[in-house]
Amino acid sequence: MRIFLAILICTFTLSSLAQGGGTARVAYIDMEYILRHSPEYDEASSQLANRANQWKEEINKKKENIKKLKDELAAERILLTRNLIEEKEEEITSLENELYEYQQKQFGTEGNYITQKVILAKPIQDQVFSIVQEIAEARKFDYVLDKNSESTMLIAAKRYDISDLVIRRMTTARRKQYMTPEQVEAVEKAEKEQDAIALRQSKRDDQKREKEEAVKQIKEEAKQQQLAVEETKTVDNAIEKENAQEAAKRQREEQLRELEEKKQRIEQEKQAKIEEQKELLRQKQEEIAKKKRQDEENRIRIQEEKQREIERQKEEIQKQKAEKEKKLEEEKERRKQEAINQQKDSKKEDIEKLIEERKKLEEERRAEMERKKEEALKKRQEQIEEAKRIQEERKQRVLKEQEEKRQRLIKEQEERKRQIEEAKKNNN
Repeated sequence: MRIFLAILICTFTLSSLAQGGGTARVAYIDMEYILRHSPEYDEASSQLANRANQWKEEINKKKENIKKLKDELAAERILLTRNLIEEKEEEITSLENELYEYQQKQFGTEGNYITQKVILAKPIQDQVFSIVQEIAEARKFDYVLDKNSESTMLIAAKRYDISDLVIRRMTTARRKQYMTPEQVEAVEKAEKEQDAIALRQSKRDDQKREKEEAVKQIKEEAKQQQLAVEETKTVDNAIEKENAQEAAKRQREEQLRELEEKKQRIEQEKQAKIEEQKELLRQKQEEIAKKKRQDEENRIRIQEEKQREIERQKEEIQKQKAEKEKKLEEEKERRKQEAINQQKDSKKEDIEKLIEERKKLEEERRAEMERKKEEALKKRQEQIEEAKRIQEERKQRVLKEQEEKRQRLIKEQEERKRQIEEAKKNNN
């Protein structure tokens, strides 16, 4: 399918060049070559390679662990019960499934490696696309192809390759960040001059090629005329000779007229395609701008919603705090009023003493609550430690039981071997 598309594109381009008198201008880039000469992509690729190596080391560790478990099971299979063998096999199967999932997560078709590689190349590809657009507009290219795209190019002359020019423009763009406005203006002016010189040189080459084709066509027509003259010489009748020449002239005029109409039709089709490409580019730019506006509106809306939620929470907290303070004030006022009503006839010193005693009782109550809280926390910690100790003891007991069971199975196996050997000796 890729070869068919390549042949179709090349055929269309060559036919446009032939039929349009060489007016179509074509260039191509090598995206892989540009990426290899991009310092940002090299650095990011190196980081991604280091990360991929870490993932591979992790995969190798998992494989070694699985192999170790398989070897241990193979060595101990004769000594283990069926249940233990099934448990170990289930454990190995689970680890193998985890390994497969981890490999797919990191190196699958939609894994981290492929995703991050695409993400790394995307900003540079966008920059290349922008620079190619500028070069195409400045140097009047009708087509700019990618050598590494799906539509493979079967023919790619080096003189049409603008990859080095794109790399130089990218390097200049990076340097512009550290230049003064005057230096940036001088660099842009130099680039425009280079584009103008290249465009003029290309036009001269096109004119030279058109001139050569015109000369070739004139020679061909002269040759055809000479042949016509030579053929007419064999005719004795002068009238027939004149009619033949008139017919040949009319035929040439008809051919020239058809060629001119064909050229005009091709030029119109080419202009229509250029307008269509411009319309597609404009639509793409509008879609990008629309998406940016939508993203900005969504961000502003989310930020406003968050701000409203924060304000609502603040108002709720203030409201709760105000209600709590109001209740405390009401409780204080009520207690104060009760104290006044109960000891209305008492002296001021008695009231102060009662208040002081209540404060002291409140402090003692708080201290008692803190002490109980600390005791409960300490008790909870002790319970946790005790649970850990019991769990560890159970684990050690299970391990000990398994070891005793294994030793018992070994002894039974040795006893069976001894009995078999004794039986062999008795038979002998």
